[in-house]
Amino acid sequence: MLLGCALLGVAIILWIAAATLLAYRIHHPPFLEYGRTDVYGPHVPERESGPPDPRAAFGAHFESLTVAVGGGKTVAGWFIKGGDSAAILLVPPVGGTRREMLPYAKFLNQAGYPVMAIDSGDDASTGTSWGWSERMGVLSAASELRRRGFTRIGALGVSEGGAEIIMVQAAGASFSAIVSDSAYGSLVGMFRQVPSIAGLNPALERTALWEAGFFLGHSILEIEPEAAARSIGEAALMVIHNRGDRIVPVSQAEAITQAAGSGAELWIVESGGHGDAVFEHPDEYAKRVLGFFAKNLQAGTPAGPRDTAGRTDGGARPAARAGRAAGRGNLTFSAGSYRRAACS
Repeated sequence: MLLGCALLGVAIILWIAAATLLAYRIHHPPFLEYGRTDVYGPHVPERESGPPDPRAAFGAHFESLTVAVGGGKTVAGWFIKGGDSAAILLVPPVGGTRREMLPYAKFLNQAGYPVMAIDSGDDASTGTSWGWSERMGVLSAASELRRRGFTRIGALGVSEGGAEIIMVQAAGASFSAIVSDSAYGSLVGMFRQVPSIAGLNPALERTALWEAGFFLGHSILEIEPEAAARSIGEAALMVIHNRGDRIVPVSQAEAITQAAGSGAELWIVESGGHGDAVFEHPDEYAKRVLGFFAKNLQAGTPAGPRDTAGRTDGGARPAARAGRAAGRGNLTFSAGSYRRAACS
């Protein structure tokens, strides 16, 4: 009897230890330890091989700044002046910095847009919450652009960055147009595609994902940009995704587009990478994104309600009419819902 109880106790301890290790690895993915992001593809440059700043990359003058991310912490950013009256915010992938966004800043700024690019704040020591905590930096950066006088703001995010923008918009940010490149639609759905998790005993998988919520600061089951996409208001949405993405299946991009309603666009890129479309098809990428922002960030573009009914087809959709989500508010996420709470 005692031996049986002892063996049971050992089994429980090993079970919890295995689940905890997996949960820790979700919070501290190995690529962060190597100073990398989750973007991959045959033409993605080595992190340290590119230019260090906008001046070196494309001759642009820039201002260094910091934005708050909560808890007394800040992340670094750049502001690059431009002649247009609308500005673009660039949000990097998990583990990324503003340097990863230089290829996007180049074509946007050369088209006349003022650009702000920020760091993710993720690193090997702090780990990542896959956009949950990092979204506060997006909110702060958008507020900084409004403080500078911009009333029409677009945002482009890659991987985690795209997920952050969608979640922040649903919670009350006021972006007029959003480009989400390779964002996950469901965080738990993304992790269930990972071979080391997909092959687990279902009960151990559920335990590990449940424990991951303690590391991330919120239940992993409730971090769902797909659900948030239903509440992005009048913001236009363009979703970009690689057909052969092995990190986030293309079905999640289709789900985000469908959830956003009949105004959302979906561009599926014939590539097997993750977040590398700008390197695989740079000219087409710039043309499509610039066309989208030109159409949806023009002064006086009429705003109108989004059609979120009858979301059954997953094909490409025409661009949504621009507009800003009404009002500003505190971020409030509860029980998988995404809503704006009025400031008290």
